[in-house]
Amino acid sequence: MSKAALKDQEGLDSDKFKKGTPAKLVKAAEQLFWYQGHKATSIDEIVQKTKQSKGAFFHYFSSKNDVTKVVIERYAREEIAGPLEKYFAQTSDIKEALLIWAQDVFTQAMNRRFKGGCMLGNMALELSDQDDEIRQQLAHVFLDWENQLSNFFREEGRRGSLLMEPRQFARVVIATLEGFLMSAKVHKDKRRAAREFQALAELFERLIRD
Repeated sequence: MSKAALKDQEGLDSDKFKKGTPAKLVKAAEQLFWYQGHKATSIDEIVQKTKQSKGAFFHYFSSKNDVTKVVIERYAREEIAGPLEKYFAQTSDIKEALLIWAQDVFTQAMNRRFKGGCMLGNMALELSDQDDEIRQQLAHVFLDWENQLSNFFREEGRRGSLLMEPRQFARVVIATLEGFLMSAKVHKDKRRAAREFQALAELFERLIRD
């Protein structure tokens, strides 16, 4: 079995990527991909940022795409799935949970001075027409996000308090949030961004009945 196949078999979420040198390499790659783009980032830059050797990189990853897969899974888990799970565990009111989540996304974006946007959205725009393997992984991650939200919305859908089919609402929430983050990244205008996130809050108010 090839080194790449062996890594795939071990799983992208292997414990070996959560600490020590591989964790540092993944974190450095994530920051570089997020803020300067995937194509513009070289393996040399990743190892320089962590003060590691190129040999250390290739001990854990067979290519740039190999580390990219781990970065995508890590970002999806820690920046999307984890926070959503936390907020929806805090309250049974989905409107409240969504509002808290949206406020947190806005605050984090503002603290970054609206640099970066969403790394998943950035990669989708940059790579979906260039690398089908990464496109498929991104599609899977976005579908997981959609499924997670749909599950949170299912009970309100059954009760009729959600004025849209749960899966469609999940898709609207994701698409709207990604659009707002892209707009905030382009304009870098705090007032404009605040109005756009307020519009997202109004969407929740209109489509979820108390």
